[in-house]
Amino acid sequence: MTPRIAPADHARLVEFAEQWYPFGGGSAEDIFVEFGLTPETYFERLSDALDVGVPGLSPEVHEALQRICDQRLHSA
Repeated sequence: MTPRIAPADHARLVEFAEQWYPFGGGSAEDIFVEFGLTPETYFERLSDALDVGVPGLSPEVHEALQRICDQRLHSA
């Protein structure tokens, strides 16, 4: 289980995810440079943020991001 993250951090995670979701969610290198996290930890935290809810995120993008999280976590 990942540690709880502050709602302010949710926005940063989601902003990055929105930029990268057309390309599968970003490379391990991009994720590490931006957050200092492994992809597994990043996608766990992003999934947690999506579970809590992200204001202003369309249902289509929310679904796409959750699908990418699931794919990346199950391929790790």
